[in-house]
Amino acid sequence: MVTTPFQYFSSAINSRIPKKARLEQLADALLKISSSWVPHGVDIFDREWDVLLILDTCRADAMDQVASEYEFLDSGTTVWSRGSATREWVAHTFTTENIDEIRNTALVTANPTSRWGLRHEAEPNWPEFSKRFTNWDTVEPHHFCEFDEVWRYGPKNPFSGTVMPYAVTDRAISTWRSTRASRMIVHYLPPHIPYGARSVKQNRPLNDIENDPWNALKSGTSKEQVWNAYIEELVFGLESVETIITDIDADKIVITSDHGESFGEFGIYAHPMLPLPQLRKVPWVETTGQGQNEYTTHIEPTTVDGNTEQKVEKQLEMLGYR
Repeated sequence: MVTTPFQYFSSAINSRIPKKARLEQLADALLKISSSWVPHGVDIFDREWDVLLILDTCRADAMDQVASEYEFLDSGTTVWSRGSATREWVAHTFTTENIDEIRNTALVTANPTSRWGLRHEAEPNWPEFSKRFTNWDTVEPHHFCEFDEVWRYGPKNPFSGTVMPYAVTDRAISTWRSTRASRMIVHYLPPHIPYGARSVKQNRPLNDIENDPWNALKSGTSKEQVWNAYIEELVFGLESVETIITDIDADKIVITSDHGESFGEFGIYAHPMLPLPQLRKVPWVETTGQGQNEYTTHIEPTTVDGNTEQKVEKQLEMLGYR
Protein backbone atom coordinates (compact mmCIF):
# COMPACT_ATOMS: atom_id res chain seq x y z
CA MET A 1 0.00 0.00 0.00
CA VAL A 2 1.32 3.44 -0.92
CA THR A 3 1.87 5.77 2.03
CA THR A 4 0.50 9.26 1.48
CA PRO A 5 2.49 12.34 2.63
CA PHE A 6 -0.15 13.00 5.30
CA GLN A 7 0.18 9.46 6.67
CA TYR A 8 3.97 9.76 6.64
CA PHE A 9 3.93 13.07 8.54
CA SER A 10 1.30 11.82 10.99
CA SER A 11 3.23 8.63 11.72
CA ALA A 12 6.46 10.59 12.23
CA ILE A 13 4.79 12.97 14.66
CA ASN A 14 2.94 10.31 16.64
CA SER A 15 6.00 8.11 17.07
CA ARG A 16 8.50 10.79 17.98
CA ILE A 17 6.83 13.61 19.90
CA PRO A 18 4.91 13.48 23.19
CA LYS A 19 1.24 14.41 22.73
CA LYS A 20 1.31 17.58 24.81
CA ALA A 21 4.17 19.02 22.75
CA ARG A 22 3.15 17.84 19.28
CA LEU A 23 1.37 20.94 18.03
CA GLU A 24 4.07 23.35 19.21
CA GLN A 25 6.95 21.28 17.88
CA LEU A 26 5.18 20.53 14.62
CA ALA A 27 4.70 24.26 14.06
CA ASP A 28 8.36 24.89 14.85
CA ALA A 29 9.45 22.11 12.49
CA LEU A 30 7.34 23.53 9.66
CA LEU A 31 8.77 27.00 10.26
CA LYS A 32 12.23 25.47 10.17
CA ILE A 33 11.52 23.88 6.80
CA SER A 34 10.06 27.10 5.39
CA SER A 35 12.96 29.21 6.60
CA SER A 36 15.54 26.85 5.13
CA TRP A 37 14.18 27.45 1.62
CA VAL A 38 13.66 31.22 1.85
CA PRO A 39 16.70 32.97 3.38
CA HIS A 40 16.41 36.70 3.90
CA GLY A 41 18.28 39.36 5.81
CA VAL A 42 21.96 40.30 5.88
CA ASP A 43 24.64 37.65 5.40
CA ILE A 44 27.40 38.79 7.75
CA PHE A 45 30.07 37.46 5.38
CA ASP A 46 28.94 40.01 2.80
CA ARG A 47 29.96 42.80 5.20
CA GLU A 48 33.40 44.12 6.11
CA TRP A 49 34.60 43.38 9.65
CA ASP A 50 37.56 41.87 11.46
CA VAL A 51 35.82 40.90 14.70
CA LEU A 52 32.08 40.34 15.07
CA LEU A 53 30.76 40.50 18.62
CA ILE A 54 27.31 38.90 18.98
CA LEU A 55 25.09 39.69 21.95
CA ASP A 56 22.45 36.97 21.88
CA THR A 57 18.82 38.23 21.70
CA CYS A 58 19.87 41.90 21.70
CA ARG A 59 17.14 44.08 20.18
CA ALA A 60 18.08 47.25 18.33
CA ASP A 61 15.98 49.42 20.66
CA ALA A 62 17.68 47.88 23.69
CA MET A 63 21.09 48.83 22.32
CA ASP A 64 19.81 52.34 21.59
CA GLN A 65 18.66 52.66 25.20
CA VAL A 66 22.13 52.06 26.66
CA ALA A 67 24.28 53.50 23.84
CA SER A 68 24.91 56.85 25.55
CA GLU A 69 26.60 55.05 28.46
CA TYR A 70 29.45 53.69 26.31
CA GLU A 71 31.95 55.55 24.15
CA PHE A 72 32.18 52.67 21.70
CA LEU A 73 28.43 52.48 21.00
CA ASP A 74 26.33 54.42 18.51
CA SER A 75 22.55 54.31 18.35
CA GLY A 76 20.20 53.91 15.43
CA THR A 77 22.29 51.71 13.15
CA THR A 78 20.53 48.43 12.39
CA VAL A 79 20.39 45.51 9.97
CA TRP A 80 17.87 42.74 9.35
CA SER A 81 19.14 39.44 10.71
CA ARG A 82 19.03 36.15 8.83
CA GLY A 83 17.40 34.47 11.77
CA SER A 84 14.76 34.87 14.48
CA ALA A 85 16.61 32.29 16.59
CA THR A 86 20.25 31.22 16.85
CA ARG A 87 19.65 27.85 15.21
CA GLU A 88 18.12 29.64 12.22
CA TRP A 89 20.84 32.31 12.04
CA VAL A 90 23.61 29.70 12.27
CA ALA A 91 22.11 27.58 9.51
CA HIS A 92 21.75 30.58 7.17
CA THR A 93 25.21 31.96 7.99
CA PHE A 94 27.65 29.08 8.31
CA THR A 95 26.92 27.64 4.88
CA THR A 96 29.10 25.90 2.32
CA GLU A 97 28.66 29.00 0.16
CA ASN A 98 30.69 30.88 2.79
CA ILE A 99 33.20 28.11 3.41
CA ASP A 100 36.24 30.03 2.13
CA GLU A 101 35.57 32.82 4.63
CA ILE A 102 34.71 30.34 7.38
CA ARG A 103 38.06 28.56 6.98
CA ASN A 104 39.72 31.85 7.91
CA THR A 105 37.30 32.60 10.76
CA ALA A 106 37.57 31.69 14.43
CA LEU A 107 34.33 31.13 16.35
CA VAL A 108 34.41 31.61 20.12
CA THR A 109 30.98 30.84 21.52
CA ALA A 110 29.06 30.59 24.77
CA ASN A 111 25.98 29.22 23.01
CA PRO A 112 25.66 25.45 22.43
CA THR A 113 23.13 26.22 19.69
CA SER A 114 26.07 27.05 17.43
CA ARG A 115 26.78 23.32 17.24
CA TRP A 116 23.11 22.34 17.32
CA GLY A 117 22.45 24.65 14.37
CA LEU A 118 25.12 22.85 12.37
CA ARG A 119 23.10 19.64 12.92
CA HIS A 120 25.96 17.64 14.34
CA GLU A 121 25.07 16.92 17.94
CA ALA A 122 21.96 16.72 20.12
CA GLU A 123 19.45 17.75 17.48
CA PRO A 124 15.97 17.89 19.04
CA ASN A 125 13.71 14.89 18.71
CA TRP A 126 11.49 16.56 16.10
CA PRO A 127 9.65 14.64 13.38
CA GLU A 128 11.91 12.99 10.84
CA PHE A 129 10.35 14.93 7.97
CA SER A 130 11.70 18.21 9.42
CA LYS A 131 15.19 16.86 8.73
CA ARG A 132 14.35 15.34 5.36
CA PHE A 133 12.77 18.42 3.80
CA THR A 134 14.93 21.26 5.03
CA ASN A 135 17.36 22.89 2.64
CA TRP A 136 20.17 23.72 5.06
CA ASP A 137 23.66 23.40 3.65
CA THR A 138 25.89 24.01 6.63
CA VAL A 139 29.58 23.47 7.19
CA GLU A 140 30.95 21.35 10.04
CA PRO A 141 32.78 22.60 13.14
CA HIS A 142 36.18 21.52 11.80
CA HIS A 143 35.78 23.84 8.80
CA PHE A 144 36.36 26.86 11.06
CA CYS A 145 39.90 28.06 11.57
CA GLU A 146 39.14 27.72 15.29
CA PHE A 147 35.94 26.42 16.93
CA ASP A 148 36.08 27.23 20.64
CA GLU A 149 32.99 26.17 22.60
CA VAL A 150 33.50 28.05 25.84
CA TRP A 151 30.14 26.83 27.17
CA ARG A 152 31.70 23.38 27.64
CA TYR A 153 34.39 24.36 30.13
CA GLY A 154 34.19 28.07 31.00
CA PRO A 155 33.34 29.28 34.53
CA LYS A 156 29.58 29.29 35.11
CA ASN A 157 27.25 31.64 36.91
CA PRO A 158 26.47 29.46 39.97
CA PHE A 159 22.82 30.55 39.93
CA SER A 160 21.91 30.51 36.23
CA GLY A 161 24.29 27.73 35.16
CA THR A 162 25.36 29.60 32.02
CA VAL A 163 28.92 30.54 31.14
CA MET A 164 30.16 33.90 32.40
CA PRO A 165 30.71 36.55 29.69
CA TYR A 166 34.19 37.38 30.97
CA ALA A 167 35.24 33.82 30.12
CA VAL A 168 34.19 34.35 26.51
CA THR A 169 36.19 37.57 26.35
CA ASP A 170 39.22 35.85 27.86
CA ARG A 171 39.12 33.07 25.26
CA ALA A 172 38.46 35.52 22.43
CA ILE A 173 41.48 37.64 23.31
CA SER A 174 43.65 34.54 23.54
CA THR A 175 42.33 33.28 20.19
CA TRP A 176 42.89 36.61 18.44
CA ARG A 177 46.48 36.74 19.66
CA SER A 178 47.46 33.15 19.02
CA THR A 179 45.70 31.81 15.91
CA ARG A 180 46.10 32.49 12.21
CA ALA A 181 42.43 33.49 11.84
CA SER A 182 41.92 36.66 9.81
CA ARG A 183 38.40 37.07 11.22
CA MET A 184 36.79 36.20 14.53
CA ILE A 185 33.18 35.81 15.69
CA VAL A 186 32.59 36.03 19.43
CA HIS A 187 29.14 34.88 20.58
CA TYR A 188 28.11 36.05 24.06
CA LEU A 189 24.96 34.84 25.83
CA PRO A 190 23.75 38.10 27.47
CA PRO A 191 21.08 39.37 27.31
CA HIS A 192 19.61 35.89 26.71
CA ILE A 193 17.60 34.27 29.53
CA PRO A 194 18.08 33.27 32.29
CA TYR A 195 18.88 36.76 33.57
CA GLY A 196 21.75 36.04 35.94
CA ALA A 197 23.45 39.45 36.17
CA ARG A 198 21.82 40.58 39.41
CA SER A 199 22.03 37.17 41.03
CA VAL A 200 25.77 36.83 40.62
CA LYS A 201 26.39 40.41 41.79
CA GLN A 202 24.12 39.96 44.82
CA ASN A 203 25.15 36.34 45.46
CA ARG A 204 21.62 34.96 45.51
CA PRO A 205 19.40 32.56 43.55
CA LEU A 206 17.41 33.78 40.56
CA ASN A 207 13.99 35.22 41.26
CA ASP A 208 10.92 34.25 39.23
CA ILE A 209 11.34 37.07 36.70
CA GLU A 210 15.02 36.29 36.10
CA ASN A 211 14.44 32.57 35.78
CA ASP A 212 11.32 32.63 33.58
CA PRO A 213 10.43 36.12 32.32
CA TRP A 214 7.84 34.82 29.85
CA ASN A 215 5.79 33.10 32.52
CA ALA A 216 6.15 36.21 34.68
CA LEU A 217 4.74 38.39 31.90
CA LYS A 218 1.86 36.02 31.28
CA SER A 219 1.14 35.99 35.03
CA GLY A 220 0.75 39.76 35.25
CA THR A 221 4.28 41.06 35.90
CA SER A 222 4.70 44.42 34.19
CA LYS A 223 6.69 44.53 30.98
CA GLU A 224 8.80 47.31 32.52
CA GLN A 225 10.05 45.01 35.28
CA VAL A 226 11.01 42.28 32.82
CA TRP A 227 12.51 44.77 30.37
CA ASN A 228 14.68 46.29 33.12
CA ALA A 229 16.05 42.84 33.99
CA TYR A 230 16.78 42.30 30.28
CA ILE A 231 18.60 45.65 30.02
CA GLU A 232 20.67 44.85 33.10
CA GLU A 233 21.64 41.57 31.46
CA LEU A 234 22.68 43.47 28.33
CA VAL A 235 24.86 45.78 30.42
CA PHE A 236 26.39 42.68 32.03
CA GLY A 237 27.45 41.52 28.57
CA LEU A 238 28.65 44.94 27.44
CA GLU A 239 31.09 45.09 30.36
CA SER A 240 32.93 42.15 28.81
CA VAL A 241 32.56 43.55 25.30
CA GLU A 242 34.27 46.74 26.47
CA THR A 243 37.25 44.70 27.70
CA ILE A 244 37.81 43.03 24.34
CA ILE A 245 37.46 46.32 22.41
CA THR A 246 39.97 47.99 24.72
CA ASP A 247 42.50 45.17 24.44
CA ILE A 248 42.66 43.83 20.89
CA ASP A 249 44.10 45.47 17.81
CA ALA A 250 41.45 45.27 15.08
CA ASP A 251 40.54 47.86 12.46
CA LYS A 252 36.83 47.10 12.39
CA ILE A 253 34.89 45.55 15.24
CA VAL A 254 31.14 45.13 14.82
CA ILE A 255 28.73 44.69 17.73
CA THR A 256 25.51 43.03 16.64
CA SER A 257 23.11 40.19 17.46
CA ASP A 258 21.98 36.97 15.87
CA HIS A 259 18.34 37.88 16.61
CA GLY A 260 16.15 39.92 18.93
CA GLU A 261 13.54 39.08 21.54
CA SER A 262 9.76 39.42 21.78
CA PHE A 263 8.16 40.55 25.04
CA GLY A 264 4.57 39.77 24.17
CA GLU A 265 4.30 41.80 20.97
CA PHE A 266 1.68 40.19 18.71
CA GLY A 267 1.19 37.66 21.50
CA ILE A 268 4.69 36.25 20.94
CA TYR A 269 7.28 35.62 23.66
CA ALA A 270 11.00 34.80 23.39
CA HIS A 271 12.25 34.11 19.84
CA PRO A 272 10.43 31.52 17.77
CA MET A 273 11.28 31.32 14.08
CA LEU A 274 8.90 34.07 12.98
CA PRO A 275 9.92 37.10 10.84
CA LEU A 276 8.83 39.75 13.35
CA PRO A 277 10.64 43.13 13.49
CA GLN A 278 11.31 42.60 17.20
CA LEU A 279 13.21 39.43 16.28
CA ARG A 280 14.84 40.38 13.00
CA LYS A 281 15.88 44.01 13.51
CA VAL A 282 19.25 43.95 15.28
CA PRO A 283 21.96 46.52 16.05
CA TRP A 284 24.99 46.95 13.82
CA VAL A 285 27.55 49.09 15.62
CA GLU A 286 31.00 49.60 14.09
CA THR A 287 34.01 50.54 16.20
CA THR A 288 37.78 50.03 16.32
CA GLY A 289 39.93 47.98 18.67
CA GLN A 290 42.14 50.14 20.89
CA GLY A 291 44.97 47.61 20.93
CA GLN A 292 46.16 48.21 24.50
CA ASN A 293 47.17 44.53 24.75
CA GLU A 294 47.23 44.67 28.55
CA TYR A 295 44.73 41.97 29.44
CA THR A 296 46.25 38.81 30.95
CA THR A 297 44.42 35.72 29.76
CA HIS A 298 43.98 32.91 32.28
CA ILE A 299 41.38 30.46 30.98
CA GLU A 300 42.44 27.41 28.99
CA PRO A 301 40.17 24.84 27.37
CA THR A 302 39.87 21.69 29.42
CA THR A 303 39.74 18.20 27.99
CA VAL A 304 36.28 17.52 26.61
CA ASP A 305 34.80 14.16 27.53
CA GLY A 306 32.38 12.12 25.46
CA ASN A 307 29.17 13.34 27.09
CA THR A 308 28.63 16.10 24.55
CA GLU A 309 24.94 15.40 24.01
CA GLN A 310 24.22 15.45 27.73
CA LYS A 311 26.09 18.75 28.10
CA VAL A 312 24.24 20.29 25.16
CA GLU A 313 20.90 19.20 26.57
CA LYS A 314 21.71 20.67 29.99
CA GLN A 315 22.75 24.01 28.53
CA LEU A 316 19.73 24.15 26.21
CA GLU A 317 17.46 23.53 29.20
CA MET A 318 19.07 26.44 31.06
CA LEU A 319 18.52 28.66 28.04
CA GLY A 320 14.83 27.77 27.91
CA TYR A 321 14.86 25.44 24.90
CA ARG A 322 13.73 22.37 26.85
